[in-house]
Amino acid sequence: MQKNLAPASAPAYTPARTPSKIQAVGIVVPAHNDARTIAKCISSLFAANSHCGWHNSLWVVVVADACTDDTAKSARNALGAFGQVLEVCTRSAQAAHQLGAATVMEHFRDVPRHTLLLTSTDATAELPRNWIEMQLQSSQSPIGLVSSR
Repeated sequence: MQKNLAPASAPAYTPARTPSKIQAVGIVVPAHNDARTIAKCISSLFAANSHCGWHNSLWVVVVADACTDDTAKSARNALGAFGQVLEVCTRSAQAAHQLGAATVMEHFRDVPRHTLLLTSTDATAELPRNWIEMQLQSSQSPIGLVSSR
């Protein structure tokens, strides 16, 4: 008689973790007069990216919608070469998000769509260090678009 030495609650094998097929992450940040918070938001995105050890492409698009303050300038300074700022006057968060998403898709036009995670956050958000990890985990679900709003 053969005895199983593993506890009853433990699986008989170690489940293999499916590696993520995501090659690129695009983040849309709609903003309206958020000059005081946009740099912190972008900084928290970069900290989350660094924390998770993401080694693939990251592109952030800030959509400065009908801003009358220095949101666009602050965003450009914070992004550096890791994204872009669109200055628009749609006066609609949904339209701003759609423009940002289209810009991300154009930036990653050579990346297969099933390997692109398109997500968004609010310009006033200071995100937790595990935010990108959470987005990547959520991307394993059947829904391809993740939002933190």
